[in-house]
Amino acid sequence: MSSVGVVNVHQCDKIGHELAVAVHDLSGIVLFAHNSIEFTDIVDVLNLIRSGQFCTILYISLIRSYRYMKAVMDQHPLQNKRIGVIDCVSGFTFPVEDRIDDCLYHKPPHDLEDMKEIIAFGVEKTNPDVIVFDSLSQFINFSQPSEEDLHGLSNFLRSLQDDTMNVVQNTMMFLYDDRLGATKYLSRMAVNTLIKLELTKDKARC
Repeated sequence: MSSVGVVNVHQCDKIGHELAVAVHDLSGIVLFAHNSIEFTDIVDVLNLIRSGQFCTILYISLIRSYRYMKAVMDQHPLQNKRIGVIDCVSGFTFPVEDRIDDCLYHKPPHDLEDMKEIIAFGVEKTNPDVIVFDSLSQFINFSQPSEEDLHGLSNFLRSLQDDTMNVVQNTMMFLYDDRLGATKYLSRMAVNTLIKLELTKDKARC
């Protein structure tokens, strides 16, 4: 993983060439701000990452169930990607016999240490090239974060870059809804890349 130094910042208003260039060779810790985009848009973004190359994605979801995501991807598929989902929405409501090859169920994290354990659990099970965490917006109130919350999050992100943690393989993308003004806080975090995608209502592509 690349070390944190100069942060690469990209701001896009379309899912098109500019965004494709920004995400094609992502590495390290990535913060991805958006304006409440739909899951179909997230699939489009994932398809742009290393487009034309096969890679494995671990998707840790705090806000969308596996069943919903699977229904969307059946109609709007990933290309050249294998995805494994950790569903923290459904939790333990599914019996053991309902296990699915590309999904693991886990109770939602209570704190940053729980988050780290879930990430490590997913890495051990799927050996991903890219990890997506959806979303920080559900975990921290960015409208009025305390200094303690921000300090804890920064330390958490730094800890993921410690090779001895063995949780980040190559790319780790944290999604968050920027309607609460998160960028002004997260831009000072220990990250490699900050991407902000703000789609217009017609979601034009270019």
